[in-house]
Amino acid sequence: MPFYFPFLVISCSKKIKLLLNGSRLISSTHIMINFKYPKEKEISLHYANAFSDLLVEKILNGTDVSNSDEALHLSKFYWEMVDALVEDASKNNLICGELNLQEWSELIFNSFRSYIRNAGFSTEWDKASDEN
Repeated sequence: MPFYFPFLVISCSKKIKLLLNGSRLISSTHIMINFKYPKEKEISLHYANAFSDLLVEKILNGTDVSNSDEALHLSKFYWEMVDALVEDASKNNLICGELNLQEWSELIFNSFRSYIRNAGFSTEWDKASDEN
């Protein structure tokens, strides 16, 4: 159980977390997207490259989402990627050696959503999902 102090939370697991603006806990530990399969990252990077999205490339390669704007950007990227996946699947385009892109989009969905929510940005994920 964490002990709460103004602007500081120390949990029993020895992880230190800072409370900023009373709204989010930002962990001092590095959080990366935890893909179940390497192919998820490969497909995501394919589309980040295709869209020339340097921010998403950085996040996929291990840079933390550090604020609300980045979380919203990553969330919107996911939905843009789904649109591209659907188009590529309808044309039978081979992407990263795969034709069954729907299955991969579902796995990537779980990885992105978990990452964004664990980073404290559920609202941003929900906003991008509602807009789609």
